[in-house]
Order: sequence, then C-alpha cells, then structure tokens
Amino acid sequence: MVISLMRYFPCMEKLYIELSDFPKDNNVWPREHHHGLIRCLDINLKKVVLKNYRGTESHVNLATFFILNAKMLELMRFESIAYNDKKQLIAMQQRLLELKKKASRGAHFYFTASSCHHWLPHIKHVHDLAKGDPFRCTCLEGA
Repeated sequence: MVISLMRYFPCMEKLYIELSDFPKDNNVWPREHHHGLIRCLDINLKKVVLKNYRGTESHVNLATFFILNAKMLELMRFESIAYNDKKQLIAMQQRLLELKKKASRGAHFYFTASSCHHWLPHIKHVHDLAKGDPFRCTCLEGA
C-alpha cells in the first residue's frame, strides 16, 4: 500500500505511518521485495515518521527500505512507547536499521517516546494536508 501511494504521488515529501499495534508480527514488508521496487521508484521523501514503532522484523524492514533508498531524506522519526533502557534499544536499532548505509548523507534519525498511549489513532485532522503532523495527539490539549 505504501508503494502504491508513492507511485501515485511521486513528489510526496512527508510520510506519516501509524504502524500496527498488534503483538503478532507478520513481516508484511519482506526485505527480498525491496530491490524490485527501487527500480520503479524515485523516492523524494524528506520526512518519514513511524508511529508505534516496536522494532519488530516487519517494522525494521519497512524503515530500512526508506533509510537505504530515500536519497532526499532529511528526518526520520521513530515513535514508540517509553522503554526502561533507551540507550540499549537505540544501539540495537541502529545496527538493525543499517543507518551507516543511509542513502541520504544529511538524514537525521530520532527515537522518541510517544506521549499518547490511546489505542485509537488521532485522525481528526488527517484530511487537512496543511497541518505539519496530522496525527499529532490532541487529547491533552485544553485539559
């Protein structure tokens, strides 16, 4: 689905993906399919946000696809739940994600803890393409 979206919108610069929060990982993004996709895509993404990132095999494969192929990438943010040993998690993810092989020399990678832990996504403003982050949690605003 992500590849189809990028084919229809080749000039897309920002991509926000809310990853599945289900415990079972079906690896819907197998690494062996990456090479055929690259030939038909020129990835112009500058910003990728992966919300609910857990570092499962499927999540790592999806993220690695963008890291290795998005030549214009400036920022990639991995949002996840808070972990007790964040330093160990980041070190492990840096190895798995092959950050040293990134396609964009100027890309920066951030691992952040999500401030919202609701099961349902915040999609009230997803239709408003002028918003910087249409999935930003607004549940604490005005409280």
